[in-house]
Amino acid sequence: MRGPYAWFLSGASSWSLAFGLNQVVFSWLLVGELREDADRVGFAQMCLVLPSLLFLLPGGLLADRSDLRRVTLGVQASAALASAALAAAVGLGWLSLPLLAAYALVWGTIQAFNGPARDALLSHVAGGDLLRAITGLTLAQFAANAVGSRLGGVAEVFGSGRTLFVQAGVLVAGVALTSRLPRTRTQAPETERPRTPAALADGLRIVRRSPQLRPIAWLVAANGLFYMGPFQVLCPLIVRDVYGGDVGTLASAMMMLPLGCIAGSLAILWRGGLEHKGAVFLLALLGVALCLIGFVTRPPFPVFAAGIFAWGVFHSLFVNTSRTLFQQAAPPSHRAQVLAVYSLGLLGMAPISSLASGVLAHHVGLLAACALPGAAMLAIVGFAWFATSVRRFA
Repeated sequence: MRGPYAWFLSGASSWSLAFGLNQVVFSWLLVGELREDADRVGFAQMCLVLPSLLFLLPGGLLADRSDLRRVTLGVQASAALASAALAAAVGLGWLSLPLLAAYALVWGTIQAFNGPARDALLSHVAGGDLLRAITGLTLAQFAANAVGSRLGGVAEVFGSGRTLFVQAGVLVAGVALTSRLPRTRTQAPETERPRTPAALADGLRIVRRSPQLRPIAWLVAANGLFYMGPFQVLCPLIVRDVYGGDVGTLASAMMMLPLGCIAGSLAILWRGGLEHKGAVFLLALLGVALCLIGFVTRPPFPVFAAGIFAWGVFHSLFVNTSRTLFQQAAPPSHRAQVLAVYSLGLLGMAPISSLASGVLAHHVGLLAACALPGAAMLAIVGFAWFATSVRRFA
C-alpha cells in the first residue's frame, strides 16, 4: 500500500473510527443516559440520517465541481468541531433529547457531503483494479469502525463527554492524513456543467436510464429502508431491554457488525475477487433478512452477537458488489453525482427506517419489529432474483 492510496485509506479509516465511536456513544446517550422510549430513540436516530435526503445530491454536485481533497478536508474538520461541541455540552450537564437531535442533524449534514466526495476520490487513487481497491477500502473502514465501536465502551469508565473529545481528536488526525493527498481536478468540463438547479438531478437521470444502475439503486434503497433502522434503533434497545446490557455490552454487540464486514472483505481478497457480482449481491441481501428473522427466537446473547457478526459478513458482500457495480457503470464526468444517488438510496431511506423501527417496536415489540422487515426483504429479493437480470450482472 503506497502513495496516494495509502493516505486515502488512512484518512478514510480515521473517519470510520470516529463514526464507530459516534455510533455507540450517541446510541448510549439516548438509551442509557436519557433512558428514552423506542419511538423517541427512533426519532433521534432519524435526525442522524435525515439530512441525506436533502444534501446528498448537492454533495455529489459539489464534489464533481470541486477539488475533492478540499471538500473532504472541510467536512472532516467540521465533524471534529461538532464532536467537540457536543462533548462540551455533555460535560456542562446540558444533555437532552433536543440537543442530541440538533447534533444529529449537523452530523448527518456533514456525512451527506463527505460520502460522495470520498467515494469519487477513490477513483483517483485506486489504480487499475477497482474491485480490489474498493475491497481494501471496505476492509480498512470496517476495521476502523470495529475499533471505534469497541472504544465507545470506554464511556462507561471515562464518561461520554471525554469519549466524544477523543472522537474529535481522531477526526483532527484524519484531517492531517488527508492533507497529504494531491489536489484533484473537477470531473466535468466547464461547458458541461449547467449552473441551474436541474443539474442536481443529473445523477438521478443517469441512474434511471441505465439498465445496470437502476435495479441496483432500487435494491440499495430497499436495504436502507429495511435494514438501517433495525441496526441503529432496535439493536441498542434489544441490548438494553432484552439482555439488560450496559454501554460495554452495547459496544461489544455493535462491534460485531464491522468485524463481520472485515471477515467478508478478507474472504473476497483471499479469493482474488468475485465473479457473478449480481448474484452475490442478492444473496447478501437474503442473508441479512434471515439474520433479522432469527432474532425473533430471543437467542442467548452470544448467539445474538453471532447473528450480528453474520449480518456483517453479508453486509460486506453487499457493499463490495454494489459499490463496484456502481463505480463501473458511472460516467467519469458525473461519477460523484451517480455515487451520491447510491448513497441516497442507502442513507436516504434510513430516516424512514429509523422512525418506523421505533414506532413498530413500540406497538409490536422489539423482536417482532426485527422479523417484519426481514420477511419483507425475503419477498423483494425473491422478486429481484426471478423477475430481473440482476443475478447475471458481472
